Formats: sequence, structure tokens, C-alpha cells
Amino acid sequence: MRSWYVQNLTLIALLGLGLLGAPAKAQLRSDLHLFSDSFISPSFEANQRTNYQFVGMSLKSSPGSEEAFNLDLRGAVAFGAPLLNYLNISEAYFQTKQSENETLYVGRKLMSWNDLDERWNFGLWQPLFQWNPLSSEPQGLTGIFWQAERGTYGILIFASPMYIPNQGPNFEIADGSFVRGNPWFRRPPESVRIFEEVTQVDYSFERPVASEIVLKASYGARLSFGDPDTVVGQLSYVYKPSNELAIGYNGVLDTHRLRGVVELKPQVFYHSLSGLDLSHREGMFRMGASVVWDRPQKDYEFDEKWTYPTFEDAVLVSPFVEMNQKSWGLSLQSLTVSGGGVSEVGDMASPSRGPLTMRYPFQQALKLALDTRHTLKGIRQLHTRSSYTLSDKNDFEYFQWKADYRLTSVWSCFSELELVRAGDVSVKNQNEIAQYKNLDRFLVGATYVF
Repeated sequence: MRSWYVQNLTLIALLGLGLLGAPAKAQLRSDLHLFSDSFISPSFEANQRTNYQFVGMSLKSSPGSEEAFNLDLRGAVAFGAPLLNYLNISEAYFQTKQSENETLYVGRKLMSWNDLDERWNFGLWQPLFQWNPLSSEPQGLTGIFWQAERGTYGILIFASPMYIPNQGPNFEIADGSFVRGNPWFRRPPESVRIFEEVTQVDYSFERPVASEIVLKASYGARLSFGDPDTVVGQLSYVYKPSNELAIGYNGVLDTHRLRGVVELKPQVFYHSLSGLDLSHREGMFRMGASVVWDRPQKDYEFDEKWTYPTFEDAVLVSPFVEMNQKSWGLSLQSLTVSGGGVSEVGDMASPSRGPLTMRYPFQQALKLALDTRHTLKGIRQLHTRSSYTLSDKNDFEYFQWKADYRLTSVWSCFSELELVRAGDVSVKNQNEIAQYKNLDRFLVGATYVF
């Protein structure tokens, strides 16, 4: 419920950083995308379209580019469904070599902060692009980065005076109701209990001043060590605003219309993250574990009339094992979240329903993933990625398959399939996956490089 300002704030922040840097030219690859996204679940809501057509474009620097300015930008327009339009700026930064082994970055830059966060896409360190919340993509932190490599160890230091949260599905409120038009937006309940009475709800959204969101400082550091061919370790720490906002709400009863009026209000809260990654490589096998200690701060304030969330500390643990060959890779990993509970405080809080704010998509899961790469004929290449995620605790199964087929030097095709089975959400079983169990989908499209 924070998407109305995220895209604009992203552009403002990046333009501000760009004014600090010298003009630079960059070699960018430009792609045109045409694709169709279809919802194929039999339980998909019948009063919405099941098929959407898009035209999109991307601008991206070459991987490992040493150009002064680098960019990774994608956007798309959905015909007849403006709430599905999106703009994703995952990276936009200037870089300069301080010495042979030292680099300074200014802007929005993706970095490898923690293995668990990258494998599970939780968006703890770096914000997420959540146009499709089932298949979130990381976006870089925005600020100043100094990185130094010293043979068997490396150092990364980060600081920023600004903050950009997760970029979620677009939404719109009209006449007190959330407009239908974006299947990915999870709408709040259409009825609520006020003064022991269940009543229909009109919603309003208290939009904070942009500076109250953007002007939040953060800092962090990472130390990596070891030989990449054998044992590798990494320690990381960051103190920053949470990429997920705390949602408070306040409700009153309109006695003239006998309807509830609920006001929603987002607030930024800080947390500190400490991470440890250890891995060992032996031939085609690699195994290891990643741990995160997440400590939310109680530094946000809501007025007495508001109902708001409170957060517990959490420890996240994820062991993994991988097998890698030239044409394929197989991985098995698990995740356990201890703690991390969210409870609500206020007049409208109820133990019979879950909170509006959720910190983690789920609390326990096991994932099996397969990646294949094949050269078929000439320059034709086929790359597939598939994964199966299972959770006993949160009662869901999620299957994802993606394929990219390069036909010529300028033409390629791509496809995606997502299938979800999930049990009902309850107070004891809060998870994001179940919110989208009726959104099975199949996507197919083509890309032209120009």
C-alpha cells in the first residue's frame, strides 16, 4: 500500500544523485519487449480480465561494465490496464576507480550483502521490485559505496542520506474503495468490526510528505574473506530503514451512512541487520549456510487514536547444497525463521485476525531449483530456470518456470509459468504466498534488440 509514491521518489532520488556526478556516456543495450500475461487459475476472480498485453522497453549496461555510468531500467505499459504499468530502475550509478583494487560508486547499486536474502528474495538489505509479489526482484540501495579487494579478503562500506522502500503493485482509491484493475494488489478487508459492529468500509490514505520518507540515513559494511575455490566467508551489517513500511490505521463509524471510515497511514521504521555466510566448495559441489539477525527498532510513533504494528527480533537460518556443471546447476536449500512476530496495538486490534503489516513472506520453506543452459545451433541458446518451493508450516506449494530462447543476434523469446497451491490464511498461518493462490499465470513474449 505504498506504491503511489515509490516510482516518483525513485526518480527524484536518482536525479538528485545524478546532479552530483559529472556527465558521462554509457554503452547501453536497448531491448523492445512484447508479451502477453494470462491468469489461468480456475479460481481467478471472474470480474477481472484474465489476459493482459504489454509493450515494454529496457536499457541495460553490459555486465561488469567499466563505463563511468551504468544503468538497468525496465518499464512496460499494459493496454487497457493502467494499474499494471510499471517502471523498474534496479540500478543507476556512477563509478570511478580509486586505484587498481578500489572503486567508488555513487547512485543505486546492487551488491551482494547476504546469501540468504538473495536466495529467498526477502528484501531485508536491498528493496524489492514487487510488481508481481510472487516473483520479486532486488533493487539496489541508493547512496555511496566504497569497495576494496585485497586478494583473499574484501571490504565494502556504504552510507546514504536517503531511502527508497519496496516498490509494490500499483493501486488506486476511488469513492472510498480500492479500484479493481491490478490482480497483484492485495486489497484490505471490505468490512471491519467497529464498536463490536461489522460494517462496510470506505478507505482513505494519509499520504506522508515525501521528505519524511526519503530523508532517512543508513549505513553498513561487509567483510568477505577466503579462497573462492575452497572456503568463503562473509560478515555484513547494516543499520537502515526497513524496506517494508509499518501500516497504521484508524476507524470511525459514519452514523449517517452506517459505514465504517478507515484511514491508512504508512510509517518508516529502522532495523539493524547482521549477517554471516559460510560456504565450502569441493569439485562440482558447494555447500554452506547463511544466518541473519534482524532487530527492528521502536523508533516510530503513531497518535493515540491509531492501531499500529509492533515487531519482534528474528533469526533466519538457511543451509544449502549445490551441484554445478557446465550446462546445468541444481540446488537444495531450506529456510527457518525464529521469532519475527508482528502484533497490533490499539483500539481496533483483534486477536482473531492477522496484522496488515507482514515482515516476511513466510516462516519456513524448502526449495529445489534447477538451472539449464544449452547451445542448440549456431548462436541459438536455451536457458531455463525452474524451482519448487514447499512449506509444511505455512501450508503452500509454489512452482516457477522461466525460459529464454535466443533465436538470432537481435530476436529472442521468453516464457514464464507460475503455479500456487496454498491453504487458508489464519492468525497462526500468516504468509504472502497464500494471498496469491488464485493467480496461477502463464506469460509468453518476444524481445528485439535495437
